[in-house]
Amino acid sequence: MLVRIDRWFGRLLGLVGAGVGILIGLMAVVMSVDVALRNFGPGNLAWVVEVSEYILFITAFLGAPWALRQGAHIRMDLVVLSLPPAGRVAVEILGDLLGLAVSVVMLWYGLAAAQDAYKTGTVIIKFLVVKEWWSLSIVPVAALLLSIEFLFRLARLKGAGGSDQVGTP
Repeated sequence: MLVRIDRWFGRLLGLVGAGVGILIGLMAVVMSVDVALRNFGPGNLAWVVEVSEYILFITAFLGAPWALRQGAHIRMDLVVLSLPPAGRVAVEILGDLLGLAVSVVMLWYGLAAAQDAYKTGTVIIKFLVVKEWWSLSIVPVAALLLSIEFLFRLARLKGAGGSDQVGTP
């Protein structure tokens, strides 16, 4: 049962990763159009820089769980791979427990910040007017996805028993 949920969650993170890729591509296209309009056309798209800031924020947070799932997150492979299998498992468990703890703290404080911004009705006023809780809500969503992935990584480690495929889906 846990394996099926893990696979389903992997597909969900695949969709998140695809969404992140689409956002980055969209940002590149819109920024290119803005530069072209500024250099060759009547002016520029004033909202592009601000929207790009939001896209960078969203993609950094939502891209992290996908990258973790792919094994593409920040690692010290040279150190880990130089350890014997039992040491690899121990280091992976320690790293995943630390990552889980940080993710849970981010989830807690991210929820508190988003909830506070919602209650107070805080808005961000630049070119666009955006309710602050909209952007802050990305943090707890990403932290929840990270927390779940760290739990699945720990479950996979339990089943790996020191293999060379430690921590990979």
